[in-house]
Amino acid sequence: MTQTRKHVVILPHFCEEEVDRYLRIATLLKSWPKPKVETDFLLAASPKRKPSQRLVEAYQSLGNAIPFQCPTQIFGYPEGPTAMFWDCMEYVEQAYQNNDGFSLWLESDMCPTQSDWIDRLSQMWYSGSQRPLMMGCYVPEVYKYRILKRPKRILEPHINGGACYAMNFASQMPTDAREGVFDMAVYQFAKARGLARECRAISFSTTDRVRRDLMDASKVLLHGFMQEKDEFIEDCIRPLDGAELQKAKWNALQEQIETTRRKLRVWFVRRGREAMLENMFLAKQRYEQDNPVEELAETTHSRKAA
Repeated sequence: MTQTRKHVVILPHFCEEEVDRYLRIATLLKSWPKPKVETDFLLAASPKRKPSQRLVEAYQSLGNAIPFQCPTQIFGYPEGPTAMFWDCMEYVEQAYQNNDGFSLWLESDMCPTQSDWIDRLSQMWYSGSQRPLMMGCYVPEVYKYRILKRPKRILEPHINGGACYAMNFASQMPTDAREGVFDMAVYQFAKARGLARECRAISFSTTDRVRRDLMDASKVLLHGFMQEKDEFIEDCIRPLDGAELQKAKWNALQEQIETTRRKLRVWFVRRGREAMLENMFLAKQRYEQDNPVEELAETTHSRKAA
């Protein structure tokens, strides 16, 4: 049977603040040309919430907007988001049979940054002889370095959860893959089958560097992981101005300064989420420098000055 090509963007939301961020993203998407690939939007509400009519109205002009209330009554972190993820994967598999596109788990601290973002992700998904099971931002193993002690591993290799997943992802994963935080668990199984694909077009960013990342046409989707979410999304959406573009020649120097500061901070920030984040950024930077890749040609639709 001939397979069709369609993608699904999943918008998981737990609260009204997340709805508001998705509405701002919808406004951005409406300002761009219509993508070449057909895309549906699965508006996935927590089991504690009713599907948002505001989201339906905002996204129905962009594609087929599907309100969906996740049925599994599991709450708390990470159990709640993990249950919602699997609810959505099961729905997608049933609703999009004979479709070899992807479903993108787009969290509310993620924002497209190039007008042809979904078309380019689609090109990357269909590149190669075999479709992956998952494709996204790769995080190498992360160590914490300590004076007079052996390095301590604090994070296993994985692809961050804000990624693209095969339409039949749910049935391709064993029961064991549903235990623990979903992105940490599923990666090992997909990797073992050679079906986990790194995609640097999906990239972490921060509120300190997001404006510089908007100028990098190789990045189409930024993730403000562990950032102030509203501020990050606003910084992604706001057009670049002429002054920022003129300063672009200094971006490489700013990168070096930021890296040096981060290397110093990790010796003083020893514990907690901030320590993990700083060490993760350094590990990811080292990995990408040691493993350069050539992804598809950069967009011709770069961000314009305001």
